[in-house]
Amino acid sequence: MSGSLELSLFILLAVILAGPIVAERFRVPGLIGLIFFGMIVGPFVLGWLKPVGIASALGDIGLLYLMFLAGLSFNLRAFNDNKSNAIVYGLLGFFIPFVMSYYYGLNALELTALGAALIGAMWASNTLVAYPDVLAAGLQNSRAVTAAVSAGVVADLFSLTVLAVVTSTAVIENDGSPSLHASNQDPLLPLWIGLPVLVAFTLWLLPKVAEWFFVRVGHTRMQRFVFALAGMSAGAAVALLGGIEGLIGAFLAGLGLNMIIPARSALMHRIEFVGGAIFVPAFLVSIGLAIDPRALFDLDTVLLATAFTLLVVVGKGIAAGINALIFKLSLAEYGLMSSLSIGQAASTLAIAQVGFSLGLFGREVVNASILAVVATALITSYGTRFFVQRVERPAVLEVPLGDNVLVDVRDQGSDLNALMAVAGDIAKPDRGVVTPYLVSTPGQLEIAKLRVQNANEAAAVSGHDASGKVRVDDSFIEGTMFLAEEVGASLSIIGWHGPKFPADMMFGNDIDSIGELSTIPTAAARVLRPWTRVLVFTGDTTNAWHREDALLAISIGRRLAAHSDVSMVIATRDVKTYEPLVADASYIEVRESSRWRAAALHQVTDTDIVVVPTHTMREARGLGQWRVAKAFADTSIIVVGGPHRLSVGGDPVQSALHGVVDSTEASTG
Repeated sequence: MSGSLELSLFILLAVILAGPIVAERFRVPGLIGLIFFGMIVGPFVLGWLKPVGIASALGDIGLLYLMFLAGLSFNLRAFNDNKSNAIVYGLLGFFIPFVMSYYYGLNALELTALGAALIGAMWASNTLVAYPDVLAAGLQNSRAVTAAVSAGVVADLFSLTVLAVVTSTAVIENDGSPSLHASNQDPLLPLWIGLPVLVAFTLWLLPKVAEWFFVRVGHTRMQRFVFALAGMSAGAAVALLGGIEGLIGAFLAGLGLNMIIPARSALMHRIEFVGGAIFVPAFLVSIGLAIDPRALFDLDTVLLATAFTLLVVVGKGIAAGINALIFKLSLAEYGLMSSLSIGQAASTLAIAQVGFSLGLFGREVVNASILAVVATALITSYGTRFFVQRVERPAVLEVPLGDNVLVDVRDQGSDLNALMAVAGDIAKPDRGVVTPYLVSTPGQLEIAKLRVQNANEAAAVSGHDASGKVRVDDSFIEGTMFLAEEVGASLSIIGWHGPKFPADMMFGNDIDSIGELSTIPTAAARVLRPWTRVLVFTGDTTNAWHREDALLAISIGRRLAAHSDVSMVIATRDVKTYEPLVADASYIEVRESSRWRAAALHQVTDTDIVVVPTHTMREARGLGQWRVAKAFADTSIIVVGGPHRLSVGGDPVQSALHGVVDSTEASTG
C-alpha cells in the first residue's frame, strides 16, 4: 500500500485534520501545524508522503485557490470608506519593508535584482493572522484595525505586482552577460500584451460572463460554485499566455468576481469552505513535505530567519509610526496597527515557493522563511492580544442597507420573481444577501417551505443568492421581528397589497405595527412586474426625518435603476439639495415639483416602479386618498421608512407625487 493513491489521500487528510487542532493546543496559528506535520510525514522524516503526487497536485491547486480567495474577499466598501489612511499606510507598509529587504537580498545574500525583488515582496506583504483576536474584542471597526486591514490589501497588491513582473522575466547568464526570458517557457504573448489581455479578461469579460451565467443558466449553487472554479482556472490559464505566473491570474479572477458573489452568501461560504478545508491546507502541507528538519536547526538558517523577522518588525513598525503621526493615532492604536501588520503567512510562503521554483534563490531561503513566519505569527498574536486591551472600543457603525435584505414572501399580490429582483438589486451594491421568509402558523409548515423555496429559485433566476427561512409563530408581527434580529437584517421588506387607505386606517395593519417596532429601515412593497422606469417622490423634506427617509428612497431607487439599466426620475421641491447627490449618474433626472394635480396621476405608467418615503402617505386628504389608490391600483410601489417610522395607513403620496406627475405629463405630451 505504500505510495498508493488511497493511502496517500488518507494521510494527507489526516494531517489536514490534526495539524490545526494540535497547533491550537499550543496557541500557535493552524498553518504552522500543517507545515510541521507535513514535514513529519514527508520524505525526510517518516517518508509517508512524497513531494510529488496527490499532495503536490492539491498543493498547486491550493496556491491558486489561496490567491483567488484573496481577490474574492477584498472588501471594496471598507477600502473606499478608509481610503486616505489605507493608501498612506499601505504605501508606507509596502515600500519601507520592500526597500530594506531588497537591499538585504542584494547585498547580504548576493542575489540577482529579481531574486532580491522577490525577497522584498515576501516581507512587504502581510497576512492578518491575529484578526480573530480583533473580532473577539469587537475592534474590527476601529481606526487602527481598518487601516491595517485596508493597507494590507494595498501592500499585497503591490507585492503581487512585483511577483507578476519577476515571474514573467527570469535572469539567466548567457556568455557572461545577463539576458531576460519568460519564466513560462515560450509564452504565446509578450508581457506588454499578455498583461493587458489578462486584466481585460479577468476584470471586464469574466464578470460579464458570470452575470449572464448566473441569470440565464446557473441557477443552483453547485453550478455557480463550479463556474467560480472555472473562472479561477481560466484567469490562471490566461496569465500563462503572457508568461505570468498563474496565481496572478487567479487573484485577478477573484477581484473580477468580487461584486458578483455576495460576501455573506451561501455560495461564498461554500467557496471558502472547500478552500479552507482541502485546497489551502494541502498547499501548506506540500510546503512542509519539502523541508528537511535538519536545515531548520542549521545556524545559518536560524540567523537568516532572524534577519527576515527583524526586517518585517522594523519595516512595518516604522511605517506604522509614520502613519500614526500623520493621522494622530494614540500609542495603543499604533501598537495594535503595527502588531496586526507584522504577521506573515501563506502569501509570503507562496512567493518564497515561486522564487525557489524559478531558481532565483535556494532552499535555505524557503526554510528560513518558514521559521520567520512562525516567529512573526507569534509576535503578531501576542502583540495584538496585548494592545486590544488598551484600545478604546469604537462606536457601532451603521450596517450597509443591502447587507442582509429580509423579504416577506406571503402572497400579497406581488409577482414573486419581480419582488425577489427588487430585494436582490438592493443587496447587490453591498455584496449582501437576500433572506426570503414566511411566518407559518402551526400545521402550515410544508406550504410555507414550498413558498420560500420558490422564492429562492426566483432570486436565482435574477442572478442573486438567497437562503430562505421559515419561522413557526402564531403572530406574523412577532415572528418577523424575532427573525430580523436573528439573521441580522439590514432592511425588512414587508409584502403589501397596495394603497387601501380607508381599510388600513380603520382596521389597522401589520405593516404599521412592524414599522413602529422595527429598529432597522423597513419597506412595504407591492411589485407587480419588471419595471422600465423608477420614479422617486421625496415629498415635503423640511424636517430632518423626512430628509432621511427621502434619501433612503433615493438610495433604493438608484439601486433598482442601476441594476436594471433603466432611467430614474426624482421629483422634489428642493432640486438644489438632491441634484448634486446624483450628479454622477447620467440615468437620473431631478425635476422640480409643482402643486398637486390629482387628475394627472394616470400619467404614471403600469411599467413604472414608484418609491416614496413614508411621510408622503400622510400628505393627502379627503378625496385625494381615493384618487391615489385608484391611480396606483396596477402600479408597482414601495414605501420606505427609517427605524420606527414606516406606516402605510395614513394619507397617501399626494404632495410627493404632484410635481412629478406634472413633469411626467409634460414629458409624455
